[in-house]
Amino acid sequence: MNNKFNVKGAVLSCLLICSVGSSAYATGAETLSTEKKMPLTHNWLDRTDIKAKFQTNHEPQYAVETLQPLGHYDEKTSKDLVFVQGSVSSNFGDVFTYDEYVNQPVPGSGTVIYEERQVNRYDRIGTTGSIGLGYRHLSRNENAYVGANAFYDYSFKDNYRRAGVGAEYVVGENKFYANFYKHLGNGDFFYSERKIDEPYPAPYNTPDNTPDNTPDTGVSLVHTSRSMTASGYDIGYSRTFKNARYLRPYINRYHWNIHRDVRGLYGMLLHTFNTYKDGYKIGTEINLTPHIAIDTGYNKPSGHSGEFYIQVMYTLGKNDFALFGGKHGNSDDTTTARSQMFDKVRRHDMTATKYKGEFHIHYPHDHL
Repeated sequence: MNNKFNVKGAVLSCLLICSVGSSAYATGAETLSTEKKMPLTHNWLDRTDIKAKFQTNHEPQYAVETLQPLGHYDEKTSKDLVFVQGSVSSNFGDVFTYDEYVNQPVPGSGTVIYEERQVNRYDRIGTTGSIGLGYRHLSRNENAYVGANAFYDYSFKDNYRRAGVGAEYVVGENKFYANFYKHLGNGDFFYSERKIDEPYPAPYNTPDNTPDNTPDTGVSLVHTSRSMTASGYDIGYSRTFKNARYLRPYINRYHWNIHRDVRGLYGMLLHTFNTYKDGYKIGTEINLTPHIAIDTGYNKPSGHSGEFYIQVMYTLGKNDFALFGGKHGNSDDTTTARSQMFDKVRRHDMTATKYKGEFHIHYPHDHL
């Protein structure tokens, strides 16, 4: 199993390295070629960030993320950008874990399930890799652009997989975006069953229900678990300012459809649950210096107390716009939309569900 994860990790890592390497090679080739072609004014380092995020009641989270153009792109004249974006992260993403011990009859089966207890909690997904392809088209007057992208996300620890598609629209200082996520595969499933010496619960343990007038004690103990990535969507809005391009407040609304099923004796499907998780994020990004930016905000999932977070980002190269040591606004010959063509696609962390159940099951005996 570890070898399988290592192979997939190596593939994702190679894709990231190749994308960065191809961009670096292209930039170097343009510099060495004739000056009739205007070279990129930024290199791959300017589009690569190291991140550290700290959130209430969560472990620290770390990531490396990069966005690189595919093929030639002239930052002064090109209208179309094709790019690859990738990341490797640790502890980003949530797992909703359910431990259930239920007490209810199953219709039509004569089955008794008892010992009711339910525990819900958050876990972390672990190390994840993400790779995506995107396209952006700048309008004729360069005041706006539209974009589309597709991503694949993979969790190395529990084999969570997810596909995502997204759309962007930037006009003036405003940005609107939406992403849709779909789980891949049927998730991991585990099932075990054995007999234990345990009295049936009343009223099924009365002597007159058995041929020898003594309580039965044979009960099937079933353990089952199921892990699956959640499907859902998020929509968001962010804004920058003409004379404060280093500042970007944003708001994000998200929705997750968390599917889980309960299986009893012989893996028989007993119940199916669809749980919906909604929430929102509100925060502000600010480039303090050409190398250091912070993202601070508040995350409020429905049914849970909100949590504050702060993320520190270090750019290997530099940002043009910064509160200290950088520009505050665009130059006269560059619009806000064009200056955002290399902004990274904003996406939501992976979310998954892990269900664990223990059931004490009595299938009534046929005493005929």
